[in-house]
Amino acid sequence: MNDNKSPMEKFFAGKGFYIALALCVAGTGTAAWMAVNRTIDDIDRNNQNILNSQIQQDFTDPEEVGKDQSGVSISSGEQQDSLNSSSSSSQSAKPSGSTASSVPQNESALQFTLPVAGEKINPYSEGKLVKDKTLGEWRTHDGVDLKAAKGTPVYAAAEGTVTSVETDGLWGTVVKIEHRNGLTTVYSGLDKNALVKKGDEVAAREQIGTVAQVPCELALEEHLHFAVQKDGKWLDPLKSIGLA
Repeated sequence: MNDNKSPMEKFFAGKGFYIALALCVAGTGTAAWMAVNRTIDDIDRNNQNILNSQIQQDFTDPEEVGKDQSGVSISSGEQQDSLNSSSSSSQSAKPSGSTASSVPQNESALQFTLPVAGEKINPYSEGKLVKDKTLGEWRTHDGVDLKAAKGTPVYAAAEGTVTSVETDGLWGTVVKIEHRNGLTTVYSGLDKNALVKKGDEVAAREQIGTVAQVPCELALEEHLHFAVQKDGKWLDPLKSIGLA
């Protein structure tokens, strides 16, 4: 049988077919590598553009520093920190020889004095029960008794507001004065004709009445019963006003 195939046909019929197949595969791989390479280059360029854009946003134009920025809110804490910082800088910038203007004091410290000048004849019992010589009962003595004859002037221990003027069966006429430090001074055993009324503003050492008698303490020498309260609780009268 005669073999009429051309040399080219014989080539592809033999090993040439596999060589051609290998070339096709190589060409396909090269094309894929080039496509991947272009994709990587595109990603790199995109990332670089994003990075450049972010850098531009992070850096403020020097000419914009110090200008008011619209649409930007500051919390109260940040405002206070800014004010404190500004105040500190302003103070530190003052010349060492300068003097700050004095701040007026709206309220001076209260100065208390005794309502009468007599000696103490019966002390504060500090919440302990003591025998009342007049009533014959064991009870607390919530104030201090200051010796004073009938008719002796009684003065406000400090400036304040009269909160009540009442007559009590045990304590006689009682005047209460509230002071701005939260203390209330109580004056018991005054004459019924008190010189003040509820709501009056009194100055320190202003006369509020005169000594009469304390019905529940008649067994003692003539005196003024002086007491101090805070938030409805009895305190040591002399210690609480700094005269102990």
